[in-house]
Amino acid sequence: MIYFTADWHLDHKNIIKYCNRPFNNIYHMNKTILERYKQTIGEEDTVYFLGDLTMQSSSNQEKFISIFNDLPGTKHLVLGNHDKFKPFFYHEIGFSSVHTALQTTFSLRDMGLVVDSINCFLIHDPAWAQSPGFWICGHIHNHWKSTKTDVGATLVNVGVDVWDFTPVSIKEIVQEILGA
Repeated sequence: MIYFTADWHLDHKNIIKYCNRPFNNIYHMNKTILERYKQTIGEEDTVYFLGDLTMQSSSNQEKFISIFNDLPGTKHLVLGNHDKFKPFFYHEIGFSSVHTALQTTFSLRDMGLVVDSINCFLIHDPAWAQSPGFWICGHIHNHWKSTKTDVGATLVNVGVDVWDFTPVSIKEIVQEILGA
């Protein structure tokens, strides 16, 4: 199965207050996000991270090597504005690919949906959605789950703040798009 997630902000104490996250501290937040990921994602799954894994700098690389290498699934990253490590570091910690944006088509056959495939733009910041189509993003935390723009773009926010701190499947994304 294909999944999406964004805006983890691991070890970012102030994000708890900024986004009214239901955690007492960063330990509880990190633990919940990582546990829900591992409960949802299997080794055969593919996950697109749409930015802002952490706001930490290169001085904390060792911690993130163990965290991300331990996560199941084939992982792809679309960089966010707070992803400060060099792109090759993300490869070292288990990401198969690193992008600034990505356009791809997902097959939806055998999912019980009314469409067989969907062409999507994967970005971190929804401000880049300046043309018609389906856009999957993060960046905006708990402001909205999906929306349509004046230029004909349909956007779905896969940030953890609106998906109960759990990765969201392509099937859920398409259901959100069709209902949006």
